[in-house]
Amino acid sequence: MVAMQAHMMRSKAPHPSEMACLHAAIDAFPPRPVADFLLSVFIKHATDTFFYLDQDQMLSDIDQFYMDTTSPLRSDLSFVCLAMATFALGSQWTPLERPEGFAVSLHRDNGDLGQVFYTHAKTLIPDLIDRPCLRSIQAPFLLGVYLMPASAIGSSYIYMGLALRKAMAFDLHLNPEDQAVDSREREVRCRLWWSIYSLERCTTVKLSRPRSIDANVIKVPHPSPLPALDRLQRYNNIQFQMAYSRLIKILDRIAEPCGAVTGAEEESESEALASELRQWKKSLPPDFKLDDTDPKDSRYRTIFHLYLNYYYAWITMGKVALVTVARTRLRCHMFPESRPPDPSDATLRQSRYCAKAGRKLLLLFEDLTKTRNITRFSFTDFQGCSIATIVGLVAGITERDSGYNSRVKFGLDCLRRMATGNMTAKLGVNFVEAVQSITNEAAEKLHQASSAVNETQNVQASASISDYNQWAEWLARLEHPRALEQRAIHENTSDWRTAGEQYISESPNPQNLAYDSTMLREFQPIEHDPLSGLQSDDPTFLMGLTGIDVLDFSGFT
Repeated sequence: MVAMQAHMMRSKAPHPSEMACLHAAIDAFPPRPVADFLLSVFIKHATDTFFYLDQDQMLSDIDQFYMDTTSPLRSDLSFVCLAMATFALGSQWTPLERPEGFAVSLHRDNGDLGQVFYTHAKTLIPDLIDRPCLRSIQAPFLLGVYLMPASAIGSSYIYMGLALRKAMAFDLHLNPEDQAVDSREREVRCRLWWSIYSLERCTTVKLSRPRSIDANVIKVPHPSPLPALDRLQRYNNIQFQMAYSRLIKILDRIAEPCGAVTGAEEESESEALASELRQWKKSLPPDFKLDDTDPKDSRYRTIFHLYLNYYYAWITMGKVALVTVARTRLRCHMFPESRPPDPSDATLRQSRYCAKAGRKLLLLFEDLTKTRNITRFSFTDFQGCSIATIVGLVAGITERDSGYNSRVKFGLDCLRRMATGNMTAKLGVNFVEAVQSITNEAAEKLHQASSAVNETQNVQASASISDYNQWAEWLARLEHPRALEQRAIHENTSDWRTAGEQYISESPNPQNLAYDSTMLREFQPIEHDPLSGLQSDDPTFLMGLTGIDVLDFSGFT
């Protein structure tokens, strides 16, 4: 059926407007040395944990395109669109290849380096949508990745969804049983599917969007080594593809649990997922360590991103618990008369997991900065640093160790560096700074409330000492020498009572005894919950807490 459909689609004559866009894109191809450079940058820096395309096949096709003016690739709209998308994505990463001391104009450095290629690629997308070939899936996938830094929640999300839908229409999610497909083609389809699904699913979690496809309908096996294919890839990242696809399956279940009905079941499910995360980390090959990897090696950033998403999974699991603990402790101190129930042990445990993962993530960015692998073009990097910083801010409401200020400062400085030349990312930095103001205010009110309680306790202690002293003095006056006592017996009882009333009237004003409650009332009229801006029934709360949508605050003022 797929073969018949492909034959029918190819038999259609191209529309004149389609041919005009195609010729314009071909005229925009860069000189051969530039094309080779952009492809090498694309493979080295942009490939990461994904399989966009067969690198050897793409290099061979590019060679044919430039060397043979009669090549059928020059009339193949899907190839031209894929090539343009590859050049665009490669252009984004060229700053990492810039020699030290190389002069570059400020305007060009801050511009969108791949815009010219993207503009031509997107004009070909409408005509590419109904073409049943792998390139028609790969091209929108690459454009989705290219657009993530500028429009993660907009155009990028749409292109990613288009790639996923076309992959499903092409049955890439099913186990290929067609014997006409050889082992190489089968593995290419398998790797392409898991690359699209993994990035799309991870992105929807980070954007707080619902999953696009239920993982239960996926029947294609995970990527696996195939020497005939792997040895020809300029950057062989099959081990990373395998590890990443397994991690995303765990993240998918963390983001949308199966739905436990009781607290015990929910706690059991969370512990099971935590155990799977630990097992995933233990299963990584021994050479998947940043300390043992050359910072200039392509593997460095790939390993970094694996660990980044690993810690992100822990944060996803515990982010609600983190805020719950902070809110509960604030309410306990500021509204003691309506003390909320203490968080459960499971909630406290998940909150600690989340805070620890945030600290670990910032340590990863310290390594990335020291090795000069930081870049302003990665949505994954910006979002990861953002969430780690915000988690640290929320955790710091109730507890701040000696390293708190330096961690927060580093996180914000790192975000500002990555936001250079990107207005949307700058708005993201403003968002994190706003969260910092909220958490600082909450921490200050918590400190004030705690100080009030301590002062009240001191006042109560002083009042207790004063009361005892007066009681002792009164008792001493009653216990005068025996002669006075004997005389008092013969005196009028009312005189004794009058004397007693005189002694009692010298005690403090009863209003002063209520000083402690007056002090508490002075701190209680807080009109809003300091964390009200961090949690609500609106799903945008989780987006805000995690720094998920900080790259696309269009209209944010």
